[in-house]
Amino acid sequence: MAKPVNIRRFRANPVEVLILSAVTVLFFRSVYNLVYDSQGFQSIQLAGHSQMNTAAERSPASVSSTFFNLEVKCDKNTDQDTGANKVRLTGTLCGSSTTNDTSKLVKTVVTNGANKFTATVFTDVNSGKYSTDYIPLNVGQNPIRVEFAYRDGKSFVQELNVLKN
Repeated sequence: MAKPVNIRRFRANPVEVLILSAVTVLFFRSVYNLVYDSQGFQSIQLAGHSQMNTAAERSPASVSSTFFNLEVKCDKNTDQDTGANKVRLTGTLCGSSTTNDTSKLVKTVVTNGANKFTATVFTDVNSGKYSTDYIPLNVGQNPIRVEFAYRDGKSFVQELNVLKN
């Protein structure tokens, strides 16, 4: 006796075809609404939102109140007062007598002693200058230590205080 041959009635699963059709219809509807429905691009007023926050009543964000740039000199630095949340240090590479010595710079480390934050330091030995990223400040005294280490074992340390009000 010959076994009956199992013939598939459909080449594709009808449930999969139905799901694919629904997804395709939703996709084309979304594209159509994106192109032809201009209401989707208009601003809407949220319920419960007060009218007090209009553009005329708001003041623009002030970069100077958030960030503070501080030029650090190699000689004695005075304490600085600021209301900023972060400070960026810039200055000349200290501890070297000539420009040839600055090429022997091994590393520069800048640390805020108040929150133990170590800044990323960008040095340019050709011009003899450095800059840090923005260092977060704590309220009150922020002792900042700048250390330059050279190949011959010499190091130069600067300490300054930034007081955040």
